[in-house]
Amino acid sequence: MNIIKSLRLFIINKIKWSKNRYGFTLLEIIVAIAIFAVIVSLIYPAYTGTYRNIEIAETQADIYEMARTTLIRIIEDLESVYIPEVSQASQPNDITEFFKGQNDFIDARRADRIRFYSKSHIDISETPFEAGEAKISYYPLLKEDESISLYRSDTPGNLKWPEENTEGWLICEGLYSISFKYVDKNGDTYDAWDETHMNSSKKLPSIININLEFIDKDDPEKPITFSTAVYIPLAN
Repeated sequence: MNIIKSLRLFIINKIKWSKNRYGFTLLEIIVAIAIFAVIVSLIYPAYTGTYRNIEIAETQADIYEMARTTLIRIIEDLESVYIPEVSQASQPNDITEFFKGQNDFIDARRADRIRFYSKSHIDISETPFEAGEAKISYYPLLKEDESISLYRSDTPGNLKWPEENTEGWLICEGLYSISFKYVDKNGDTYDAWDETHMNSSKKLPSIININLEFIDKDDPEKPITFSTAVYIPLAN
């Protein structure tokens, strides 16, 4: 502010002193330009810093909104998990895999996948299938920028399981990792859950812990983490 005030006084005095003269000397113009350059150099970092802070805040807001939407979708699907009747299965092995959580990795990062029967089918077509019962899969895919995207596959319950990594919609991107952990009724925790037959002592897990890690472009070494836990009503 002192620089600006000094420049203002300099110009005013110059105008008063130059009433009987015409224009400024070259030296005076150079001094004025130098003072202006100093002012700009002081203001510019503050401007760019403010703009950068706004950009970071907007990016993180987008990540928080994406994480919230993704977790709500997964929670609603898992809370509606059910064990189908044999007559509902399109294939004999469908019943033997009514719930499967697979522990997997991409570039040494957790990239788990999970599939299950659920009553949270989202019917976005005009097909005659009943909305409600579905085979739902969540699977990760690695992108060119080394981030992980999460896809959701939703197939009507009377159809076959889709092929791996197909027939899905993108629901989350920019992930560093995604992991599921499964807790049984005794409180024991597992990194994977493979239900091999309906009489298994495990059956459905009681609780599923979900952990999403998003890549923070401003600090790649410290992903932004979101975690939640889902209670499975039909587990007991």
